[in-house]
Amino acid sequence: MPELLYNIDLIMDYSTLKNTVRTAPDGPGIYIYTDETGRDIYIGKAASIKKRLKSYLKTEDSRIRQMIERAKELRFIQTESDIEALILESQLIKQKRPDFNIMLRDDKQYFYVAITAGNFPRLFLTHQPNTERHGTIAKEYIGPFTDGAALKATLKYLRSIFPYCTCKQLHNNFCLNYHIGKCIGYCCLKNPDLTELTKAKKIYAENIKAIRDILNGRKVSLLKELKATMEHAARTDDFDAAIGLRSRIGRLERVFENARIIKNSEVLRSHRSELQSLLKLRKPIIRIEGYDTSNIQGSHATGSMVTFIDGEPDKNYYRKFKIRIKRTPDDTAMLREILERRLNHPEWPFPDLILIDGGKSQVNTALKTLKAMSIKLPVIGIAKNEHHKGRYLIIPGRKLPLLLDKLSPADKNLLLAIDGEAHRFAISYYRRLHGRSLRGSPALKF
Repeated sequence: MPELLYNIDLIMDYSTLKNTVRTAPDGPGIYIYTDETGRDIYIGKAASIKKRLKSYLKTEDSRIRQMIERAKELRFIQTESDIEALILESQLIKQKRPDFNIMLRDDKQYFYVAITAGNFPRLFLTHQPNTERHGTIAKEYIGPFTDGAALKATLKYLRSIFPYCTCKQLHNNFCLNYHIGKCIGYCCLKNPDLTELTKAKKIYAENIKAIRDILNGRKVSLLKELKATMEHAARTDDFDAAIGLRSRIGRLERVFENARIIKNSEVLRSHRSELQSLLKLRKPIIRIEGYDTSNIQGSHATGSMVTFIDGEPDKNYYRKFKIRIKRTPDDTAMLREILERRLNHPEWPFPDLILIDGGKSQVNTALKTLKAMSIKLPVIGIAKNEHHKGRYLIIPGRKLPLLLDKLSPADKNLLLAIDGEAHRFAISYYRRLHGRSLRGSPALKF
């Protein structure tokens, strides 16, 4: 990977940066700001280094301006693909721990890939190492990664090549993931064939090692190992194994040539910066929480919280609430209860934006609840038209609602998706509680 070095004046002003941007690479890679002592103060990745640096010319973020003023040198490391940029950035941040990476992004917002112990290790994403998931603490954490959407997309592609299990319990028959090639099958059966189970353990271990090697930046050595194994299989007339390995190698190489994975998240982020500007927020909008309530004349009232990170739903942070107050239906009272209960869990990372299903009264209720708890978070609401479809955006401090159609298509679709998901989640919980009551069984309490 070629490294391009740009020497910059002792104090790097915006005119110098503007001139540097013109010659910056237009492809994927890493950019590194260094101060006058030679210390790396910020490391970032981009699908297009040129476009990312252009965004710095327009920023009003005082922290980014401070970083640029301290920088003396700017280096670029071009990569062959966006995935390699994601992984290289992770490695460099882990090694260097640059000051402004920590300042510009709370450590809790980094992503780590956790790998559990056992014959069939599980993989999951977490913001904090040593976090327990499904009663298990992982034995290994790979990261930090800055782009959750790109990381999830990368794991999705890798799982199609190196299957691993995500089942939460054992079952009698092969799972759906086995039939679509995302699970080796025998790892999650209650009574597997012992011979097949032994083979499965070996294959599974090889798959996890492959994913671990890729995320740790050892793609080249992994490809060499796979090619050597393929050649050995061919020499020993194990043609089925050789053909299977050749297919894996080809698919892996194509994944690393797929530039769209991270570019899609870059596009989403650029549109969210427009929403950030509209709402006059200082921090980028990465994490959004959506809230909704559901009840029929107060019976089995429920509430929901859904979380989207980098434009994608993160179901690890979905929460459902069985309303405790008795004076239902009262949408604002129910919303107040939900927010109070949610905000009493500081171990759940706070969002960059709260989206409420409702109009001005619901938004005001959310703001009052936050103020009473001495928590400052931006809140907006989606108001519906007569057909119960999202039509207006309620923004505190703005006299009139804003038509959703005035937003960029990406921002509009994202907010509608979050609102729709919150509504779906609340309704599904309500139906479950209501169904239990009809069958005469006691409802679960949350």
